[in-house]
Amino acid sequence: MSTPGARAGLETFDGLNIEYEHAYRDNPFKTACIKTAISLIPQGSRVLDVGCGTGIPVSQMLSEAGLDVVGFDISPKMVEYASTRVKGSFTVSDMLEYKPEPPNGAFAAVFIIFAHLQLSYSDFHAAAYKFAQTLRPGGIIAIGQMPGDKYVKDTSDWDETRTYVENYDAPFMGEPLPTFMMSARGQRDFLTSMGLEIVCETIDLFQPNNDKCEPEEQQYIIARRTSEKRLDLPKPLPTQGR
Repeated sequence: MSTPGARAGLETFDGLNIEYEHAYRDNPFKTACIKTAISLIPQGSRVLDVGCGTGIPVSQMLSEAGLDVVGFDISPKMVEYASTRVKGSFTVSDMLEYKPEPPNGAFAAVFIIFAHLQLSYSDFHAAAYKFAQTLRPGGIIAIGQMPGDKYVKDTSDWDETRTYVENYDAPFMGEPLPTFMMSARGQRDFLTSMGLEIVCETIDLFQPNNDKCEPEEQQYIIARRTSEKRLDLPKPLPTQGR
């Protein structure tokens, strides 16, 4: 079921499309994460790009590496660009409504790269768990986010576990954007609480290629599903902290 956060993402990104791509495509930290992920994925494997945007650079890099790319985005304009420029299967959907087929064991990798900025924690919790459950044993999930530690100084803005903030006005494309962020440790703990194993992590400062944009601290994590055992629900549960 689509939520207000998902619909807000449509309003934000359907208008930006190519401008957003140009600002963020030449990100050495993002591309390094994707290259590392590609090195961990068997050739020809099926992979999912959540919130694929225009397909540049994530879906493009995956496709050019010989992977079978499935992607979706809430923005029809973004999906149109991806479909015409990247080899893969792209559809219009949001993170809550999208239903992977088949429901289990579908993907060797799932990428959630800055695709969840305007969701609630409850939305992200449900979506991330759903997608992690589709990983084959040995499959990986890669998440990119702007960790809140640098930006959110007032402890009252955090949940009681100091894991996440919701609707926090963070700088984005020159304007404040109500944003969902996790702490750097909170993102790590979220993944490991499911039973995933952290493969690698980086935190770096990136300057988007747009005069309106401020430098952003960005965190990229790759985690692996190590067995066929059903994953645990991520912690904290959404009922905690608000």
